[in-house]
Amino acid sequence: MIQSLPALRRQFHAEQKQFHQLPADDPRTLQSLSLEQSKKQAKQLLKALNQGDAWSRTASHPKAESLKADQIKLADAQLIIAREHGFPSWPKLKHHLEASEMAAKAIKSGNPDPLDGQLRTLHIRCGSDVIYKLAVAGFSGDFLCFADPYIQGPVPAESDRQKFIDVRSSFIADNQWRLKPQAVKELTGDYDALERIRDYQRVCFWFEHDAYDVLVFIKLLHFLRDRTKRAEQMAFICVDHYPGVARFNGIGQLPVETMPLLWQQFAPLEEQQIEFGGQCWEAYTASTPEALSRIVNLQSPAFPQILPALKRHIRELPWRADGLSLTERLTLQILHERGSQDGAKLFYHWYTSVYEPLAFMGDSSYWKVLSHLAEARRPAIELLKGSSKPVDWQVSLTGFGRKLLAGEVHWLDHNDYDVWFGGVHNCTPGALWYWDEENGRVIKA
Repeated sequence: MIQSLPALRRQFHAEQKQFHQLPADDPRTLQSLSLEQSKKQAKQLLKALNQGDAWSRTASHPKAESLKADQIKLADAQLIIAREHGFPSWPKLKHHLEASEMAAKAIKSGNPDPLDGQLRTLHIRCGSDVIYKLAVAGFSGDFLCFADPYIQGPVPAESDRQKFIDVRSSFIADNQWRLKPQAVKELTGDYDALERIRDYQRVCFWFEHDAYDVLVFIKLLHFLRDRTKRAEQMAFICVDHYPGVARFNGIGQLPVETMPLLWQQFAPLEEQQIEFGGQCWEAYTASTPEALSRIVNLQSPAFPQILPALKRHIRELPWRADGLSLTERLTLQILHERGSQDGAKLFYHWYTSVYEPLAFMGDSSYWKVLSHLAEARRPAIELLKGSSKPVDWQVSLTGFGRKLLAGEVHWLDHNDYDVWFGGVHNCTPGALWYWDEENGRVIKA
C-alpha cells in the first residue's frame, strides 16, 4: 500500500508517538559525535603520538610508513580521527557533522525542508522501519513498503504473477505469519503498487547491504527491466555502514536526523545496474544454484554493492562438510560458547549483533531456523517452550549438536531435508545442492 509521508507526519505528531531507542551500550546505537568533540580527540591523539604512544592508530594514515613522532602535525591527527570514523578526510568528517547538526535543528523546529519536494517522489523500502522517520524528517513524497521475505521459502521462476503470489502467500500462511487470504491481499496490493511507479517523476529505493534487502531489490530491478514500468528518474542507496555506529545492521536502527544525510548519498540507478539486478533475480529463482554461484564469484560485477549479500546468502545452502547452513552453524556455536539461553538473547544479542557477519534475518525467520534444528529426527538443539513467545523459549545444545560442531557427524546422515533456497528445492531422498566453502562454489551430491 502506498502511503503519504506528510499525512503520516501529521499522524505522528497528533498521536505524540516516540521512536524506539536502543540502549546506549548497544553496538547498533549511533554514538554521539560533534565537531568540538572530534577536535579534542585530534589534539589528544597528537599529544600521544608526539610522546611515542598510540602509534598503532597511524595505520589508517596514507603515509603511515613515513610518519615520525617528532614531525607529526595536527592535520595528521585530524586525518587519523576522520579515517577512524569512516571518512577519507577531515573536511569530509567536518561537513558530515555540520550537516548532521543542521538536520537535527531543522527537525526539532517541526518545519524541516521538504528534501524531495522538487519532484513527485515515491520512496520504496522492504519494510516500514523508516516510514515515520522519513515523514518526521520532512520528506513530502509517498512511501511503499515492499517486504516479501524472499530469504526463505520457495521463490520459483514463475512468470504468472498470481501463481507466484499464491506460492509466496502459502509459505507465509504455513508459517502462521498471516492467514492466507490476508497474505494474498497484501501481496497483491504490493504488486499492484509497483505498476504505479511509472506515475511518479522520481522513485527512490532505500536499501542496505544485507540479503533480506538485496533480494527484494533485485526483484524490483527485474521488474524494472521493462522500460515502460519506470519513472523518469530513479535513484538508490545501498548502505553498509554509518559513521559512529559500531555494528551497522540497517537503516532502521538510525535516528531520524540521519535521514537527510542519507538522502545526500543517493545515486542514479543506471541501466547496467538494472540489467545485472535482473540477472541476479533470474539466478536466484532458477531451479539450480549454479548461475548464482557464478555470479558471487565475479571479480568485477556491474553492481558491486549487492554482491556481498548474495555471497553471504548462498552460504545458507547446506554445507558439504556437515549439512548445516551458516545460520544454523552459528547458532550451535553460540550455544556451545555462551551456554543455554532464552530466544531473545540468542537472536538479538549474540546472533544478530556479534556472530552473524552480515545480519539479514528478522526474528520470525530466525524462529523458523530454530524449529528446523529442534524438530528433526535427531535434533541439534532443545527448545523448552514455557511460553508461546519464542523470545521466552529456553534454547540449549543437544549431544548431537555438539557432535555436529566437532565434525563427528553429518546432519543429512541422520535427518531428512526439505528446504527451499530461492528456486532450488533441496529435498531428500535424492541428491542435494551443497555449498562447498573450501572451494567457494556449489556442488550436487
